[in-house]
Amino acid sequence: MIEILDGIHETINYGDSLGLRLYHNIEYEDYPEHWHAGIEIIMPIREGYRVISGNDVYDLGEGDIIILNTSVLHSLKAPPTGERVILQFSISLLHSLKEMETLLTLLPPITCLRKAEEDSGIYVYVKERMDRIIEEYKEKQPFCEAMIYADLINVFAALGRRATEGMYDRTKGQEGNTTVKQKEYMETVLNACSYINHHYQENITLEQVASISGFSKFHFTRIFKQCMDMTFYEYLNEKRITKAEELLYTTVLSITDIAMNSGFSSISAFNRTFKSIKGCSPSEYRNKLYICPKDTGEG
Repeated sequence: MIEILDGIHETINYGDSLGLRLYHNIEYEDYPEHWHAGIEIIMPIREGYRVISGNDVYDLGEGDIIILNTSVLHSLKAPPTGERVILQFSISLLHSLKEMETLLTLLPPITCLRKAEEDSGIYVYVKERMDRIIEEYKEKQPFCEAMIYADLINVFAALGRRATEGMYDRTKGQEGNTTVKQKEYMETVLNACSYINHHYQENITLEQVASISGFSKFHFTRIFKQCMDMTFYEYLNEKRITKAEELLYTTVLSITDIAMNSGFSSISAFNRTFKSIKGCSPSEYRNKLYICPKDTGEG
């Protein structure tokens, strides 16, 4: 199943597709700890499957669905017999759509939907679209790739709607927060996130984005934290570190150049922020991927 593995980094071979790969896996083979830039959806259709990420173990049953967000370190263990559908696709398919890039930040590293929770609504919705994707991929009718992309967008839009329900819950009960106010706040924050997504490599500030959003710095800070469950600067740094990760495994740029290209004004701020989010320095992270540049720019 894994065709190109460099250290622990899997490069997904999408073949002739624009960024999509689906296959039925029946191999009795375990796959070592690895990660990839694309998103992966796994659904056992006969027997189970085990996904391990850090200390978290997901024992999947028939019909369960697990969604691995981009860059999640994980390993896979297969039973002696069985079959599962594995769908991998490039995040570029979602990034071109407004709010989708923000959604990928909102989603947890791993989302597990259980067949036993069929009454939850979201499971049924995602399962139906997975079944349609499998059928389209198998039949290879004209415009099948467009149909698959449409269903994928529907899946992640539904997950996004579920995530925004959490936003409503976090702002519910706040003084003066009516349903209309909640919707206004959420639209404001999503628009702010979209602005950050397009300008994070620039020297943007909280005051600047608050002003663009039409709120005072204090008010914007409060509603951003309520809606996103993280601060403005935490979101901004997440975007910058995600970009830095991409540059660390796809280029041989120096650490200093990566810091500048990711929106950081100094190498010290970059090293400090990277370590607080990833638990190691940029150089240690790159060495773990077995990519060794000439200049690190850090001690």
